[in-house]
Amino acid sequence: MSNDSSLLFGSTGFIGSKVINLLNQRKNFVYAPVRSSQKNLFENSKEIIIENFDLSAIEIPHIKYAYICLGTKLRAWELLKMSQSKRKEFQKVDYEIILNAARKAHSCGAETISLISAVGVKSGSFNFYMDIKGRVEEEIIDLGFKSVNIFRPGHLMGKGANSDWDVKLADFVSKITDNFMFGPFSKFKSIDGNCLARSMVLETQRNKPGVNYFYFNEIIQSLISDTPSL
Repeated sequence: MSNDSSLLFGSTGFIGSKVINLLNQRKNFVYAPVRSSQKNLFENSKEIIIENFDLSAIEIPHIKYAYICLGTKLRAWELLKMSQSKRKEFQKVDYEIILNAARKAHSCGAETISLISAVGVKSGSFNFYMDIKGRVEEEIIDLGFKSVNIFRPGHLMGKGANSDWDVKLADFVSKITDNFMFGPFSKFKSIDGNCLARSMVLETQRNKPGVNYFYFNEIIQSLISDTPSL
């Protein structure tokens, strides 16, 4: 087995499912912690069943790359204000579980970790969503990976016809407002989930040292750089 194995958290989600598909196409072996067994698992993947996201009890061989595609499903208005119960759920998943996942990846030898965050996040923000996202970024940076890739996309497009009405509305509004996002505002542009997943795989495997942030322009540029010239 190649020493370039990956550990992917969130392999059944919107972006994670695209990432594992891309890694399979590249013949990269993937360990995928999941809560229940999945059908049609890729040939180059191994699922690891976990209960209550207790990572202390599982054994994962040495890996090189880690991907964190975890996150709480939120409605549009919850980005601004969450109920107390939703706050607890959000902090549990988007801070505690993500941080534990990063620690597990580091203990398994991962050199590079890539995390999906969000545009505008900042530790200490009055907005609970932005604060938690910013805090977990800082904690992961402090773990000491050789390379940390933080993806900060705007609205994610491509979730399909079965999306909630607020997601469909955000899709519609983004198609209009994206045309007016220039200069420093371009980072707020929406981006297709397939583009984000592909950029995530490309940049993770480039293994660029240090802390690297990817907004809309950087994500698109990484895709352009990977396109063969005629």
